[in-house]
Amino acid sequence: MPYKVFDDPDGISWEVWLVSPSSTERRGETGDAKFVSSVGGGAARSGSTERRLSDSGPRSVLKAGFENGWLCFESRTGEKRRLTPIPDGWETASAEKLWQWCRAAREVPRCDPR
Repeated sequence: MPYKVFDDPDGISWEVWLVSPSSTERRGETGDAKFVSSVGGGAARSGSTERRLSDSGPRSVLKAGFENGWLCFESRTGEKRRLTPIPDGWETASAEKLWQWCRAAREVPRCDPR
C-alpha cells in the first residue's frame, strides 16, 4: 500500500495513504438482494410469485464519490481529511502538491468519546 509522510508549511507532519473500499462497501444501498417466495417464505416454488427483499445485514454505505477509494491524510495532531477523486501520481508528488491536495480534502469530524 503506498504511503507517504510530508510536512506542511507550519512544520506539522502529515501521513497520506490510499484507501480502497471492499466490494461490499462499494455495493452501496442498492447492492445484492435475495429472492424469497411470497408463499410460505421459503425457497421459490415453480409457479409462485417471487418478491425481492433487500439484504438487511450490517453494511457500510459509502457517500457518493467515495466508492472508487480516496486519499486519507492524517496529521500528528490527529486531524484527518479525505480526498476524492484520487489524483494521478500522488505517490510521487512533492510535499507542496500533497499539501495543496490536503487543504482541498474534506475534514473528517472527530468522534466524541463521551
